[in-house]
Amino acid sequence: MSSVVFDHVSKVFDGTVAVDGLDLTIHDQEFMVLLGPSGCGKTTALRMIAGLETVTSGTLSIGDRVVNDIPASDRDIAMVFQSYALYPHMTVRKNIESPLVAHRGRRVDAAERERRVREAADILGLGDYLERKPGALSGGQRQRVALARAIVRRPEVFLMDEPLSNLDAKLRTQTRTEIVELHRRLGSTFVYVTHDQVEAMTMATRVAVIANGRLQQTGTPDEVYRRPANLFVATFIGSPPMNVIRGVARDNGAGLELAAAAGTLTWSTPVSAVGIGSELVAAIRPEHLHVDPAGTLDFTVRAIEQLGHERHLLGRSGDADVVVRQSSADAPIAIGESLRLRPDPAEVHLFDPATEARVD
Repeated sequence: MSSVVFDHVSKVFDGTVAVDGLDLTIHDQEFMVLLGPSGCGKTTALRMIAGLETVTSGTLSIGDRVVNDIPASDRDIAMVFQSYALYPHMTVRKNIESPLVAHRGRRVDAAERERRVREAADILGLGDYLERKPGALSGGQRQRVALARAIVRRPEVFLMDEPLSNLDAKLRTQTRTEIVELHRRLGSTFVYVTHDQVEAMTMATRVAVIANGRLQQTGTPDEVYRRPANLFVATFIGSPPMNVIRGVARDNGAGLELAAAAGTLTWSTPVSAVGIGSELVAAIRPEHLHVDPAGTLDFTVRAIEQLGHERHLLGRSGDADVVVRQSSADAPIAIGESLRLRPDPAEVHLFDPATEARVD
């Protein structure tokens, strides 16, 4: 079993809490993405798994072993860093082979080393580059060498710390696909750190969203996207993020609605915890706001982003900045135009303005 379990794990640096009481189980053969903004504690959590940071409190387990006091070299993990960390004077072959030579107590004989190097190179399409040095490779090829070097170890757990950050957009897309395919082929446990929600949504089996050192929500990409647990997750996941509209609940005769500065909106999900006069925060994704003369929200267009297959209308709705996602085939709209928006009631998410927790 190659599961990883954080049991109320905290990490404190000189009085600053980097990870605060993290409870998280990463299952055997799972691709878990730790997602959050810079400085949220996700890399610290990864480094604690690797043994590069000590645990201040709580229990960290890999498989059936508590590893709080086990050195990094004895944890049977492989880590891929944001920087490729290749030996510039060595060939690709020697770089990939290096963990099998250098790791104390696990030296592998020459024939087995060659077999593993060839296998890893074939998996990642590096067979033609084995005699080259890193300086003769592209950024994407160097990242694949770093991945191959991790593969030959055959570890219990693969750890990846923003490995695509140094690649251009096209290479990021290509390498994302390669890493997902690598996970399928190896059937190992992957723990992957990123601030990029696109990477999280396209690669993960499950996502753990972290902010200010605390776990905010865990779930499949679809669960986190469609049912955010709090306002942070709602506004962090999705591009463009959810629109946030504040108001007060009132009775419109047929039920409750949110009275906001720009108008009103209703919701179709039963919410028993809301009473008349309650302050609420409504969040709705840009694709669930529709331009409609009969809509219930005022909207003034301030900018238009043309993205080829779609366009984004950026503007103001009362006191809120709002983005509307449309097809490029929709009727032309001009900057400065005043419109009415119709929110989809089935896609309105409600949050408590004090706790920012989901209300339902």
